Amino acid sequence: MAAGTSAKWIVLGVRLVADLKLEPYQLALLGTALEFGVLFSEVPTGVIADVISRRTSIVLAFLVMGPAMAMAGVFEAFWLIALTQAAWGVGWTMQSGADVAWLTDELQDDARVEKLVLQRTKVEVAANAVGVPVALLLNLLLTRTGAIAVASMTLFVWGLVLMVVMPETGFVRRQGNGIAEFRRVLVLGGRLTFRKPSLRILAFSTVLGGFGAEIVDRLDVARMFEVGIPDSYDEVVLVAFLMLLKGLASIGILRLVERRLMTFAAARLMSVLYLGAALAVAVAASSNVLALVFVALIVQEALRYGTNPLETLIANRHDESDARATVLSFMSQAHAMGEILGGICLGALATTTSITTAFLVAAVVHVAAGVVVGRAAHAAA
Repeated sequence: MAAGTSAKWIVLGVRLVADLKLEPYQLALLGTALEFGVLFSEVPTGVIADVISRRTSIVLAFLVMGPAMAMAGVFEAFWLIALTQAAWGVGWTMQSGADVAWLTDELQDDARVEKLVLQRTKVEVAANAVGVPVALLLNLLLTRTGAIAVASMTLFVWGLVLMVVMPETGFVRRQGNGIAEFRRVLVLGGRLTFRKPSLRILAFSTVLGGFGAEIVDRLDVARMFEVGIPDSYDEVVLVAFLMLLKGLASIGILRLVERRLMTFAAARLMSVLYLGAALAVAVAASSNVLALVFVALIVQEALRYGTNPLETLIANRHDESDARATVLSFMSQAHAMGEILGGICLGALATTTSITTAFLVAAVVHVAAGVVVGRAAHAAA
């Protein structure tokens, strides 16, 4: 999933800015459409994974995401591209939370699960880096539309592979009325998320993190175009190089996170990463030197990426087995809500003022996320 998504986004990001010439608010609204898909389907798909089958939910995710991503490279009308992003968001929710819940059921060993969640994130980052040469090769051999389609459909093929090879031995499907069980798990997941102080604080910090992250994720390429890319540079190669270095930096941060978890609480470490990301976003906003903006974008991405497994570990430690995917889905939904608000508010701000101003506000929001999540450590004590 990581390699295919990385290869697709490298080419698609350039297509949206250089070929289709979308405005900042349109780029932000594409992210908003995606997050609306996540927001309205995250909890239902999480409950389905808890009630029916983790495996089925994960397989369906790949079968939905692949075609949705491919169509994003085919359509030229903004509203059609927005629909593909919403569809991709729905597909994403089918595996979000269900994957960790499946792993936890299969292994029945929380210590191994936490170790593998960190290792999996490092593998994901490495796969993102693999997507870079794939994107460059596809861009060389095919049109940008063709490159996006081929990279995207690798996810569909992988879904077919999972149908054959993926086991599910640890999940026990509960007998009884399906609708009643759906409601029971939904209520249990909501109660755990909103009544436990540490999970409630984590959810709030996740909203703030999503709010600040969305505009940076959607306008990083546009920010480089705003600063000025020399005519001698190939935009796809530059974005590919950016993605590659983001991946390498993220691997370094994840290794540091894994070591520091021995001595620091996950919430405190997550707070430090958010504060560091805020500084990097501020640098990307205030500098007019392409090289400095380039480096700042790499640093902020790596630091924010390091918060992902920490968020999963904190949430996974505090939930109950029969609502695990649902609780994780609530966290993903909180992130989606933040990204929707960030896409709308900061996208409008970027259009009416500048991308620089929107980035500076995003930096402030990252600081707030760091302060809030730091309280989760005290709440869990």
